[in-house]
Amino acid sequence: MSRASQIVIVVLLVAVLALGAAIVMRGRQPQRDPSQVLVYAPCGMTSPIGAAVEAFREAHPDLNLVVKYDNAVILMRLIRGGDRPDVFMSPGELEMRQMVDEGFVAADTVRDFGTLDLVVFAPKTTPDLNSIQDLAKPHIKAIALADPEYNSVGYYAKQALESLGIWDSIADKVFLHEYPLAAVTEVTAGKVEAGITYLTCPLETAPEKADASSVRIVATIPRDAYSQIRCQIASLEVNKDRPAAQTFIDFMVADEAQQALAANGLLPAKELK
Repeated sequence: MSRASQIVIVVLLVAVLALGAAIVMRGRQPQRDPSQVLVYAPCGMTSPIGAAVEAFREAHPDLNLVVKYDNAVILMRLIRGGDRPDVFMSPGELEMRQMVDEGFVAADTVRDFGTLDLVVFAPKTTPDLNSIQDLAKPHIKAIALADPEYNSVGYYAKQALESLGIWDSIADKVFLHEYPLAAVTEVTAGKVEAGITYLTCPLETAPEKADASSVRIVATIPRDAYSQIRCQIASLEVNKDRPAAQTFIDFMVADEAQQALAANGLLPAKELK
């Protein structure tokens, strides 16, 4: 065997060993402080979740609660890439169901922590738009919506539009966005004539992300037109036996947190049937 061939074999062996080590390290959970609770939460709900988090910290000063806020699509991408928070919070059933189906979230830990209403909203400058049916009018040329394949708000919105018999007449002017906030800011910036979003999220529950002063609520979509919106919380499968994680989940569905959430724009879970 030539010297060059030997070098190639050695390089390949080193690469294989390095890859194997990386895979092992990725699958191995780092040592965690038993008092720490790492939570991934939707950034569109920073106000209500933040209020509940402060209540939790007061009630459990012995626990170190760390919350990472971001779009649920991004948080899910991080989890798929190897992140292992203790708790995942979802703005609806779609994201949580995907995490359960993919084996990241423990199905038996999923709990509802709140609900929301779905609304049509528009820039204040949009004329002659007073109902959901008006979305089909010719002068409404662009409607912003979070992609229903990846986002609960888009999922519920498309469901409602189909249920009300409107989807087929407006589908060609619906512009889908990967992130719900992008769809909302299209409306607040006046770049489209209308959009569909949660009533308070993020216009009230994350006001730093979307300016509500430039828009108006056109109509609240009837709840019987779509599945109940279930904001959900659960433990990741690998961390479901950590007592600190379960303590946080239990707190978020108990009265004190539910009152804090309701006082900051998120309807309490008791409104769910």
